[in-house]
Amino acid sequence: MQLIPHGLGSLIRFLIGIVLLQAVTLLLGYTAMHTDIRLTWPLFVLLGLSIGVLVAFWFNSIVAADRHRTLSRASERFSREREKIRVKAEQLRSKAKRSSMGASAKTGVVVGGALGVGVAMMFAQFMTLGLLTLSAAGGVALGYSVRARQEKGIMNKRLEADARAMEVIALDDTQKTSLLPQRKPKR
Repeated sequence: MQLIPHGLGSLIRFLIGIVLLQAVTLLLGYTAMHTDIRLTWPLFVLLGLSIGVLVAFWFNSIVAADRHRTLSRASERFSREREKIRVKAEQLRSKAKRSSMGASAKTGVVVGGALGVGVAMMFAQFMTLGLLTLSAAGGVALGYSVRARQEKGIMNKRLEADARAMEVIALDDTQKTSLLPQRKPKR
């Protein structure tokens, strides 16, 4: 559990830095007023610049730490979302596989039975009826296989669209990526 919210922690760090800068500037001004400024002005200019650089480094480290915390939080959130998408896609794949296995077994039994009836009719001298039954069973088998392939292609397209990973926007210029899923250009 975080005792101080991240925004308040940064605010306190900035406030401490500003108060220290004001105190050191006041001390520097007081010392400059009690010395011969014509002889020591380069010393006071260098002290003022060095104090300013140190405070700038302090503030830069505060901002870098805050940026790192924000980036890691966003990365964790996107990782959780990506994992949810992967789990959902895997569930859809297994569901589609189970339903296609059950349908194909039932279809195979029905088509096989129809083929058996057709062959039996041909042996029983019902040639026309047997050939008609055989061609109907072949048409059913062909229709189901074409439909299964079409559904498999549609399901694969849906799964690809759902499984696109989100990427975090990198803060340095070398790794610029997008939060949105990438789409293929239309032809």
